[in-house]
Amino acid sequence: MAYCSVDDVLHEFTPTLRKNIERDYGENLQAVLEGHIMKANAFVNASLARSYSVPLKRAANVVISAECKIAAYFAAIAYSEKDEVVKDKYETGNMILDFLVEANKPSLVDEGLNESELDDSHVLYGSDEKIFTDEELALW
Repeated sequence: MAYCSVDDVLHEFTPTLRKNIERDYGENLQAVLEGHIMKANAFVNASLARSYSVPLKRAANVVISAECKIAAYFAAIAYSEKDEVVKDKYETGNMILDFLVEANKPSLVDEGLNESELDDSHVLYGSDEKIFTDEELALW
């Protein structure tokens, strides 16, 4: 299950690139972008799996944004073979994922979920702030 949609990825393109891609791919646009989204989703899940249980049931906006940027990068380089034009999207998406893994906080999961839905999207490592408070850690 991907975290972003075809429309999300289309919004990552410059207006000129979007127009050209829509014109050239025509009816195949949806399928082409879905393929790039699936590759980006695999990349995102592999990256987040270092600290989180994946796939997430419902991802927070920051994860959606990272996946969109990476999918747009994959789509743009496949289309134009000029990766330097959109490489910043890939680097930004990858950096977002690295920061999430480093932060290792459950905020990765959409806050709209109730506790019963968090079973498959929990943080794998880290400490519970209620148990390991700053006061408790100061005793060590």
